[in-house]
Amino acid sequence: MGSAISACRAYEPRRARESPLYRLVNDEIETWVIGSRAEPQRPEPCAEDSLRSFLMCGVHRFGVVRFLCKRCAFDLFVPLSCKRRLACPSCDHKRAVLESSRAAEVLLPEVPYRQWVLVIPKRLRYFVHRDKRLQAELSRIMGEQLTRFYRGRLNGPGESAPAQFHVIQRFGSKVNLHVHVHAVVSDGVFQVEEGVLRFLPAPPLPPEEVAGLSRSIRRKILLRMRGLKAVPREALDELFARPLGGFSLDASVRIEHDDRAALERLLKYVLRPALTVKRLVYRPDIQKVRYYFKKGWPLPGEDGVQMTLEWTPAEFMAKFARLIPPARMHLVRYFGALGPRSPLRKAVTRAAREKTNFQEICEGVAMSGVSAVVGDALRAARKAAGAAAKSWAACLRKVFEINQISCPSCGEVMTAVAVIADDGELTRLLNHLRLPADFPKTKRSRAPPGRSMDEAGQVDPGLDEWDGKDQAPSGE
Repeated sequence: MGSAISACRAYEPRRARESPLYRLVNDEIETWVIGSRAEPQRPEPCAEDSLRSFLMCGVHRFGVVRFLCKRCAFDLFVPLSCKRRLACPSCDHKRAVLESSRAAEVLLPEVPYRQWVLVIPKRLRYFVHRDKRLQAELSRIMGEQLTRFYRGRLNGPGESAPAQFHVIQRFGSKVNLHVHVHAVVSDGVFQVEEGVLRFLPAPPLPPEEVAGLSRSIRRKILLRMRGLKAVPREALDELFARPLGGFSLDASVRIEHDDRAALERLLKYVLRPALTVKRLVYRPDIQKVRYYFKKGWPLPGEDGVQMTLEWTPAEFMAKFARLIPPARMHLVRYFGALGPRSPLRKAVTRAAREKTNFQEICEGVAMSGVSAVVGDALRAARKAAGAAAKSWAACLRKVFEINQISCPSCGEVMTAVAVIADDGELTRLLNHLRLPADFPKTKRSRAPPGRSMDEAGQVDPGLDEWDGKDQAPSGE
């Protein structure tokens, strides 16, 4: 029993209110809500709701789940999470762990993979940020061209395709709105012939073939934007006239078939949160927000100080809110052999779940026989195992080596016995636990520079500083 306890550390709920991002949003959200109405590039309508939900994430006052050890009566109260995309780094980190684990376990078989990154020119970014249709089109066109590219290299049949896991990232390294596409793609194609699944590895990738694929993707994207009438014709004509048009396609990262740990690291990277809270510093006394560059950048400046980005709280809130994606927009997409309508998807995912090794899948794996006979039993067992693997407790064990469901006193498994959301019961409970029982209160909004508030707290609109200005970019 002692080994069970020592296998993982005891769980302690995070102190959400002490996070610099939490304090910053709590101080500035009311001012940002009023100021965002005058921004030239307004955030998504769901951004305010997402940021307000973030202020409730991990705070006991907004609801808890009670876990109980039936052996020694020890109980643990765990606050609820918000699950908002790109507004909450904690929930985004959990989502990255769960999605990467699921992809490695049940979607991507043991074959080599290559990372493809598509970046569009600055001339187009304004229009892609403005028109949410274009973000999905970038991923779709990239997926179709990659499938055609791999088929052509391997002379595969019409239904052969690589397995493609796409992530639309909306942020850059400077906490800026920058839509681009990361794709984790099998370095070869899958095909099924006479009930046998095979993988055909791709030969080494020469740079000239990447350049040719980049030109093909560029042309398809520009033609699609012209068809949707989402970009002015003169801007498209200008990009068509350039040799490369400012598009960038990178394929330098390749993962070998036997390095599954590297594959999972890559998946976590493409699914990562928009920012790292540990590198964020909020100084309300001087009205400054600093964000330190990650390790590996040219860190020391001339004075030996680590290089940082710096904004006022209002500037940071405006940048951070723009990263929040539109409601009901999928940021993770599947193409090729993993496409929703692909005839290969069932066979490829079965090979991933059954841990078929690289040699076997290259020689050919029959997709009938014992697996088909016990299919129903296997599906039921995998469904139960998948639900357990996706649980919050499994995520904590995987990331932080914390066993949340084990009692720290006796090591027995704890069970969730109640969800407490009643206001009076929460107040009584938090007072008993000596935890803050008050609701976090946001600060009253302030007038933007050059404007004033009336008695009702509304901003005097005054003159529109953006009146008559062209919001579209004039060049790169």
